[in-house]
Amino acid sequence: MEKKFSVECNLRLLVQGGILAAFSVMGPWIIRESWLGIYASRSSAMMNDSCFLLLVSAIKLVAMNVVRTVPHYLGAFLMNEAVRIRINGRKRFSLNVVITLSLIVLIYDLIYRVHGIRYDLGIPVLLIIGFVLLLSYMNLFSVSMLNKLVLVGSLLMSIQWLDVIPSLTPYGFGRGEISMDVKVAAQIMEEGNTLLLFACCMCLAFFIAAMIQVQLLNKEHKLRISNEHNRIVEKELYDTQIEALKMRNASEVQSLVHDLKSPLTTAHGLASLAEMMEENALLKEYLQKISSSLTSMDMMISEILYENRRSEIQTAELMQIVLAQVSILVPKEMLTYENRCPEAVIMGNKIRLSRAIINLINNAYNAVDKETGKISITVERRERFIYITVLDNGSGIEKENMACIWDIGYSGRHSTGLGLGFAKQVVENHGGSVWLESEKGKYTRATICLREGKDEYGEQENDSGH
Repeated sequence: MEKKFSVECNLRLLVQGGILAAFSVMGPWIIRESWLGIYASRSSAMMNDSCFLLLVSAIKLVAMNVVRTVPHYLGAFLMNEAVRIRINGRKRFSLNVVITLSLIVLIYDLIYRVHGIRYDLGIPVLLIIGFVLLLSYMNLFSVSMLNKLVLVGSLLMSIQWLDVIPSLTPYGFGRGEISMDVKVAAQIMEEGNTLLLFACCMCLAFFIAAMIQVQLLNKEHKLRISNEHNRIVEKELYDTQIEALKMRNASEVQSLVHDLKSPLTTAHGLASLAEMMEENALLKEYLQKISSSLTSMDMMISEILYENRRSEIQTAELMQIVLAQVSILVPKEMLTYENRCPEAVIMGNKIRLSRAIINLINNAYNAVDKETGKISITVERRERFIYITVLDNGSGIEKENMACIWDIGYSGRHSTGLGLGFAKQVVENHGGSVWLESEKGKYTRATICLREGKDEYGEQENDSGH
């Protein structure tokens, strides 16, 4: 079986890590031993037999090492976090360990080449790398930059104090030139035990501080996971509520419309009977018109009840239904309408199609300024397709919202958010497509594309409705 290898990269973290790594190479220029006076304090301690000055020189040494090394450890770990290597979809953490070690070695080599200072890649280095890699593996290192800095600084302070303990030198601690000189001075002054006790206390204090930080990060991590779980549950609950709302609305509409069939059938029968019995020509004409209107209403109710029922409809007739309904809401002076193919025929459910177009117009009306707003409706034929376009000069849509604008339940106006989702559903059920183009603060253009004439899809749908 062939293994699938993939590499994910977070460019922001990679750049931050690279900047810190470059900064660490300049560390010896930024903070120097001569500026801190480590050797001066050591010499004064030996001449005056001052234990205090000896401890001061040890403090300066640890501070210098921490300030120099924090950037390149933190930079290496950021670059490690930036790269995620997966094989067969699973993260391979062992490869990240290799990357981190390689970066540390590379930074040490660059420092040696630039400054001639050779940092010892000993036990303290391996301890700090192992500890922070463990935090990274446990997802406890994905925190803010300040928290990363505090945690790495505390760990380095704790481990760097081990470098000044004379008895740990044979085990790979404190083999640097300055560290060795401070420990030799302590032995000459017979203050090795004092330095040991002080270093152990400082190491323990910073280690406890680091552990407290780890506990806080662990709680933050659990809280983050809990919040994410709650967010998912809330989204699922919201989706369920929207689905229930759709089903309830559809059920109520179906029941209401179905109940209209009975009185409508009675009225149609009585009108037909009265027409046959009436001898007055004018009244008979009126009764014929009533009967015809009732027949049209019956067809409309059937189209609402049976959404897959299709019939031939001219674009002029479809848009007449649309304009008659939107004229109640949209002022006449705000609306312009042009139909370049009024005779063109489409197969569709005219009630649902008209409702879909009305929803697009309502959406446009809600987006425009009520004083200066303009809404343009255009119907045109291109090859074998009919394009219905609704263009407004309203507030537009943010780019990040374009992907979810058609989702059922999404709304920028705290409504149910069913309008655009319903329009998309209706158009796609007719074998067509609908899309939006928008620029924030300038315009929004909604376009419906439907196939012209009787096509195979439409006739099948028409048959299924009977």
